[in-house]
Amino acid sequence: MDVSISDEIKETAQLINLAGAWGLNEFLVFMVIFGFVAFVVIFWLLSKNANANSEKIIEVTTKTNEAFNNNADATRALIETLKIDRVESRQKLSEIHDDVKEIKFNISHKRVKPSFGEHLREADYE
Repeated sequence: MDVSISDEIKETAQLINLAGAWGLNEFLVFMVIFGFVAFVVIFWLLSKNANANSEKIIEVTTKTNEAFNNNADATRALIETLKIDRVESRQKLSEIHDDVKEIKFNISHKRVKPSFGEHLREADYE
C-alpha cells in the first residue's frame, strides 16, 4: 500500500469538506487537525531535545564522578605523605631533643658554674 503525501493532503481536504455534512464547522475541523499535527511535531522536538539533554547530563555525571574519584585518590596520597612526614619530623625532633640533653649534660659536668661576679664579667662582653 503506497500512499503519497499528495494523496494524504487530498484525503484530509475531503475530510474537512465533509465536516459540513456532519453538522460541524469546516474551520473547526481544520483547526483540530492542524492542532494535532502541531502537537505531534512539538512533542517530537521536545523528545529530541530531552534525549540530547539526557546525554549531556549523563556525560556531566560521569565526569563529576571521575573528578570525585581523582580527588579522593589525591587526598589519600596526601594523607599518606603527611603521615610519613609526621613520623620523620618526630624522629628528627627526638634526635634534636636527645642532642640537646647530651649537650646540657656535657656542659653541666665539664665546667664548674661561675661565681656571680664572673657571670657579670662575662655578661659585659656579650
